[in-house]
Amino acid sequence: MIEGKIVKIRFKKFFLEQKLWVFIGKVLKFTENWIMVDGKGIVVIKGKLTPVDIDKEKRIILIPRDSIAHIRVLPDNFDLEKIEVIEKDLRLFVKVKDGPDTSISEI
Repeated sequence: MIEGKIVKIRFKKFFLEQKLWVFIGKVLKFTENWIMVDGKGIVVIKGKLTPVDIDKEKRIILIPRDSIAHIRVLPDNFDLEKIEVIEKDLRLFVKVKDGPDTSISEI
């Protein structure tokens, strides 16, 4: 279904103090219970001068589908080596060439 696609995965927050985590990468395997993705994580820490922390290196992770809030399919030409976060009004977005930018968090 989405194997081979580049996606943005937003994780559910299970408690108020939990940091927002987003993972962007290429889906290697998609099963009934798990998704295997090769990409980079983005953590948003509100109240900091630089509220966004992007992984420097790619990694492969297995994500339980129960922990996913939503998945957005990104264009095939999305460059994982040049993830750019921008601010629009009171939200943070990842810049998406050839498509609408994708929201990651409120500020």
